Amino acid sequence: MRFLVYVCLTLILNFTFAQGSLKFEKETHDFGEIKEEAGYAEFTFSFVNTSEQPVKITNVRASCGCTTPGWTKEAVMPGDSGFIKARYNPRNRPGNFRKSLTISASPSTGNKTLYIKGYVKPKPKSVLEELPVSAGDLRLKFRSLNMGRMTTEKAITKDFDVYNNGKDSLRLQYNVMEVPTHITLTMEPELLGPGQQGVLKLTYDPVKKNDLGFISDNFTLQTDTAITVKNEFNVLTTIEEFFPEMTPADFDSAPKLLIAERVFDFGQVKEGEVVETEFTLSNEGKKKLNFRKIKSNCSCVTYEIKSQNMKRGKSQVLKVLFDTSGRKGNQYKTVTIFSNDPSAPTQMVTIKGKVTKTEDSK
Repeated sequence: MRFLVYVCLTLILNFTFAQGSLKFEKETHDFGEIKEEAGYAEFTFSFVNTSEQPVKITNVRASCGCTTPGWTKEAVMPGDSGFIKARYNPRNRPGNFRKSLTISASPSTGNKTLYIKGYVKPKPKSVLEELPVSAGDLRLKFRSLNMGRMTTEKAITKDFDVYNNGKDSLRLQYNVMEVPTHITLTMEPELLGPGQQGVLKLTYDPVKKNDLGFISDNFTLQTDTAITVKNEFNVLTTIEEFFPEMTPADFDSAPKLLIAERVFDFGQVKEGEVVETEFTLSNEGKKKLNFRKIKSNCSCVTYEIKSQNMKRGKSQVLKVLFDTSGRKGNQYKTVTIFSNDPSAPTQMVTIKGKVTKTEDSK
């Protein structure tokens, strides 16, 4: 019994003596700004064993695979020094960073964590890295050209960087390019020399497009150096109706679309079933409400509505049908309603639930 008490007291004393026994010169190191292409950044944290017994570092755990730790492997005697080394790899990690190294020792030195931090300056990219997409010798940044949001007020022009990676000058071949009538493409300069950068100017006319909501248009981009190659691209945009500035009185007398319940949860159904629900649409404004367009986010969702117009104070139902054939798992389908309500011209209803396999499809 006395022996057990002695052992317990010894362990307690050893643990107590070891608490805080490693005294570091600093516990956080700021590298400041380092270059991504410069390779590893290293720093060594020095410590002194201030306890009355040897301390051995058993492990140093880094918070990220980008940081490789090293440490004094042999036991550090009382009064002697040791080190913890942090080696940080900045490759593909631009921006600010803060990483930790958690130390384990025998006997325990209590919780001790060191930190490294800094800012990685991104490696400058070459022209070919910045513009990785090819259309023959012509290079662009993306195959999808995003025009962002626009309204039906007017056409919008946006520039996209291009680069001639070939040995000969090139120009666009408009006579063989397949481009929708509401999109106009030009290149500046018109003749792009070898190794020269320019811009592809894309003009999008939403009035000619005559559509609303999210839209994707396809086109081909041909040059005289690769005229036989069909280089397919697409243009992305979201078109909203333009409303001129209104006086408070005009705004107060405008139509106003109200949707009582916007979400229908059909729970769980078998694949192949058709889910049907209705949403009540009301005109709470003072003028006639007109539905400009109604669009679903899936061909599996259709809708029925009796009239494209609603007088003030009137209501009607929007019937939505979801064909679950070929669908499995959690489903989230939407129908977007575009109207002449200036306060909320774009509104959405949702049907959701889970489609399970039928016995035959297992």
